[in-house]
Amino acid sequence: MENIKDSLISKINLSDLEAQIFLYLIKNAKTPLEKISDDLNFPLNETGDLLNGLVEKGLILELSGMYQTFHPKFSVINAYRRHCLKMGIAFKKNVEVDSLASSIERMYESARTKYGN
Repeated sequence: MENIKDSLISKINLSDLEAQIFLYLIKNAKTPLEKISDDLNFPLNETGDLLNGLVEKGLILELSGMYQTFHPKFSVINAYRRHCLKMGIAFKKNVEVDSLASSIERMYESARTKYGN
C-alpha cells in the first residue's frame, strides 16, 4: 500500500495527505467529511481543503455531503492528464500510471465486493 501511495505522490503530484484520503475513499466508498476527518485523525478544516483539492484534480466527487472516488482507472488517468496539462508536458500513454491505476482498481473492486457497495 505504501508503494501505491508513493506512486500517487510521484506520478500525479498528490501530497501525502491527499494520497491518504484518496486511498481511504477507494477502500471505504461514499463517506462524509466528518467521518473521513475522524478516521484519519486530520483536522476537519484541513480535511475539507484536501477533499476540495482532490475534487479539483478530478480524482473524487462530492454529492450531498458524501465524498467518493470515480472509478479508479478514470480517476488516476484523469488526474495524470490534468497534471500533464498543468506542467506543460504532452499527455500520452504512461505504463507506470496505467499500472498504478490497475493496482488501485484491484483495491477498489476488493472493497466493493467485501462491503457490497
